[in-house]
Parts: sequence; structure tokens; C-alpha cells
Amino acid sequence: MIPKFLFLNTSLKALLSTVSDSFDKARIKILFTILIFSTVKLLVIIPIVYQNGQFSHLNRALAMLVVYIILFIVLLKNKKYTLPVAHIMAWMGLVLIWSILFVFAKAINIILLQFVFMLILCSFCLLNKFYGIIYSAMATIPVVIFLISGGNWGPNLREGEMAASASGVLIILNFITIVFIHYLYQEAISSNIKEKEDLNERLQLAFNEANLAVQSKSDFLSTMSHELRTPLISVIGMSELLLAKPNNAEQEENLKILNFSALSLHSLVNDILDYNKLGLDKLHLETVTVNLEELIQEICGGMRVQARDKGLTLNLNIDDRLKDEHVITDPTRISQIIYNLTGNAIKFTAQGEVSVNLEMLHKDQDKVHVRFSVIDTGIGIGAEEQGKIFEPFTQASSSTTRIFGGTGLGLAIVKRLLTLFDSNIMLESTPGMGSNFFFDMLFERDKIQPDIPSLQESVYDLSGLRILVAEDNSMNRTLLKKVLSNWNNEPEFATNGQEATEKLMANEFDIVLMDIHMPLMDGYEASRIVRQMADPSRSSIPIIALTASVSNNLYLKIQEAGMNDFIYKPFKTTELYTKIKQVTQHLSKDKLGV
Repeated sequence: MIPKFLFLNTSLKALLSTVSDSFDKARIKILFTILIFSTVKLLVIIPIVYQNGQFSHLNRALAMLVVYIILFIVLLKNKKYTLPVAHIMAWMGLVLIWSILFVFAKAINIILLQFVFMLILCSFCLLNKFYGIIYSAMATIPVVIFLISGGNWGPNLREGEMAASASGVLIILNFITIVFIHYLYQEAISSNIKEKEDLNERLQLAFNEANLAVQSKSDFLSTMSHELRTPLISVIGMSELLLAKPNNAEQEENLKILNFSALSLHSLVNDILDYNKLGLDKLHLETVTVNLEELIQEICGGMRVQARDKGLTLNLNIDDRLKDEHVITDPTRISQIIYNLTGNAIKFTAQGEVSVNLEMLHKDQDKVHVRFSVIDTGIGIGAEEQGKIFEPFTQASSSTTRIFGGTGLGLAIVKRLLTLFDSNIMLESTPGMGSNFFFDMLFERDKIQPDIPSLQESVYDLSGLRILVAEDNSMNRTLLKKVLSNWNNEPEFATNGQEATEKLMANEFDIVLMDIHMPLMDGYEASRIVRQMADPSRSSIPIIALTASVSNNLYLKIQEAGMNDFIYKPFKTTELYTKIKQVTQHLSKDKLGV
């Protein structure tokens, strides 16, 4: 819709090619259109006023023509001149309005109103809200003054109003200009909306592709971690079984190396997977009753071998006020935090000791506030490096990675896990003198103390218990068979959930150890079917989930399926025995082997 003047149109295209924003393009087009029609109006008016001898109008028209030509050249030269040209055009419009009212026509006519309307429209379209208000006021104020004063002041030029033919042409071209301005601005709005819609579509497409990529990465890591966990479970379980039996010194050392290496690999798999889940905000805390003293003792008991192998002393100091304190928390994540911090302390300490401390800061009827700290006498960390070590895949320096190894994920995971507990990791360290990593946690107290029997390996006996194990992996079945055989129990096995439900319908059992991920029917569905059985003795049978699953809200899913409890693979034999004893306390003593 731009007038087709070849040279000017070519220059306009060149100018518009340097502009990307649709509204900036619209401003240039509007200015270009106003200048075109203003020039055409002047070229029409000049011969008419000359023929009618209206030389004051002629001089004014010639002067304005010269200005318009200069503005054309300036506008087409560079986009940066758009706003200056717009301001000049606004001031020229004001001069026209004031001169028509108080010098030439001395009347409010249609031409005057057209100019007022165009000035108001263009000042808002071409400039901004501030200048739109300013120029609109300057265009309407003279009209108000004229109405109040009656227009009886100012010079009275001899020619008065323009000839009727010139006025008619001016009115028509003004209307055309107004229409073009509206058309171009509406075109800019439509173009801008289309650009935004296209951009939104591209963003949505990119967002969907990013989500697919993230989900693919998450699925890959979950699948690979599950596949890695399955053989590791057997390696760890078998090595622990062998370590529990008498061995010569060389065999015991080899088994310890095997067990430690498998546990380290399992920990690495967990770290990678947990970091992935933390990044996706998909990791949630479970709520389980935990004895803090026993939990920390169990963690440190496993770490003492690692410390002793380095010639270090691992101390555990627990506030006496926390003895037998049961709290509601996520023991898996607490263990992961302490394990990472203690493992790091042992790794970076060449001589001396590592201390794990629990101090009660405050306790009331419902809550207990505890400070955890892991202190070592290791290499320490300089102030400038202390902020970096909590970033993923980052260690204090390249030499640290080279000398001590590691992925640099442990502290990053600790930091992110603590945010789930509304806590923060803090550090006090001096190079060459050691480090103190500490954090505070507020726990909800469990006032109903669970009845957990005291366990000694020598009295592990499940000879009277009828156990059904649903497990699809043959190596895990072999491991469970050996573990339960050590406790004088011969379990029956099912390879999937469907087979497990069929065996429960045909036979009587006291407890089910149910794997979650199995073919044909998973453990969740099998448990739901069991809970819907008509026979109360079968529908109420205790079910413990055995799982290497890393799914979100695992505890909630297990509860919804009707399971009584769960244990992670690879499990500790003492933990498995404890779980079985807890859920079968209602059975007679002869079945429990006591």
C-alpha cells in the first residue's frame, strides 16, 4: 500500500531491511506515507494558489515543500533519524494548526480538524505516550483558546482562506492520509501478533523438544541405573553372605575389596541418578519413623572399615539427649547425606581422625532440632574454593581430582538434598588443618515408640514362618534363598505378580516379599489384588516390597498398593530381618522362632 515511486520505494525497502521490529517498520512506513501525501498536496496547491494570487500561501507551501524534501532524504538515509523526523513533522503540524486559526482562515474548519486529528494520531503512533499527550495538548489548546476568544486577535492577511479547489484537494488527501495511517498501524499490529504467534509456536516446539530430551535422558539414566543395580545387588549380597562365614585372612581381604568396590559403584550409580532427579525436581522425601542413634551408628559402622584401611579413626559422638529419640524423616536421604560427607572426609584425610557428631540444639513436645557435623583433620579448603565445591562435577582444584579422583557430585547432591529438608550445608575450613561440614535439621518427634526387637545374629531364626518371595531375577532369588536359609527358612518363590497371587490363593503364607518391577504383573498390581481377596487371612497378609526402584513418591505408591513396608536393594540382612520381624509381630511365637 506504499505509493509506487521507484527510487523512493527502492530506498524504503533498503531502509526497512535494516529494521526487525514490526512497529518500527510501521513507524517508518507511516512517516514515509505522510511525507508522500504532504508533498502531493503541496504540488497540487502551489499552482492553484499561484493562479489565485495568494502569495502568502504560495510562500508557505514552497517553504514546506523544501522541508519535506529534506526530511525525505534524511528519513531514507538511516533508521536512527525516524524519531527526529517525526518530531519535526509534529512541530510543522502545530505551526499549521496555529497559523490556520489565528493568521489565515481564523476559523475552525474541516481542514483544521483533520490536521488536529492527524497530529494526535501520529504523535501516539510515531513517538510514545509522553510525547503523544504533549503534542495532543499543544494541538487542542489553540482550538480552545480560539473558541473562548472568538478568534478576534492576531494578524489578518489579505488572502484569507485558500481557494475552494485547493481546499477540496487538501481535504480529500488528508482523509486518504488518515486512512493510510490507520491501515499501516493496523498492519503493524497484525504483523506483530503473527510474529508473536509464530514465536510462541517455535517456543512451544522447542519446549516440547527440550522436555522430550530431558525425559529421554531421565528414562535412559533410570533404565541404565536399574540394569546396573540388578547385578550389583547380587554381588553385594553374595559378598556379604561370604563375609559372614569363616574365611582365611586372604579370602576375607579379597571379599572385603570386592564388597567395598561393589558398594562404591552402587553409590556412584545412586549419585548420578539422584542428581538427575534433583535437577528435574522429581525427588521427594519419604516420612518414616527413624531412631536417629541407630541410623547414624549403622552408617558409621559401614564407614569404619574404610577409615581403618587408611589408618584413620572414625569417631561417633551422639548427644545423650538424643538416645532412643525417634523422629519422622527420610532415612535414605539422611544416610546419603552423612555417607557422602563422611566418605569425603575419609578420602581427603591422610592421617588423624574423622568425627561424626550429633548435637541436640532444642527439643519440645513435638519437635527436635539437631545439628549434624562431620569434622576431619584433612587437607582443608581455602576460602576462595569453598563456594565452588558445592557445584556439580566440581572439586576444589584440578590437582584434587587428579590425586583423589571422584566425580565431584557428592557435595552437590548433599546441598540439593538439604534444601528438601529446608536446611543448608555450612563449612568451616582451614587449608592443612581440616574441615567442618555441618547442618541443622528440625524433625517431627514420633511419640509412639515402635516395638522393635533387639537383634543378635546368633538368634536369627525364621524357621516357623511361611514366606512367599515374588522375584523375577534368578540371581536375586538365589541370594534371598541363601539369606533365608541361614535363618532356617525355606521360602517359596514366584517369578511374577500373577504367579504370586495364584500361589497365595492356593496356599497359606505368613508374609510376602514382593518385588515391584516384574513381567506380566508388577508388585503394585499384585498387592492390590491380594488386598481385595475375600478370605481375610489372605487379604491381610503382610507384604514387604523389595525394590531397586528410583520412582518418585515410592513410599506413597507402596501405601496405595496396600503394602506394609519396603526395603531397598541391595539390602542389609539385619534390615531385612528387622522388617520381617516388625510386620509379623502378631504371629505366634513358634512361627517366629522365639
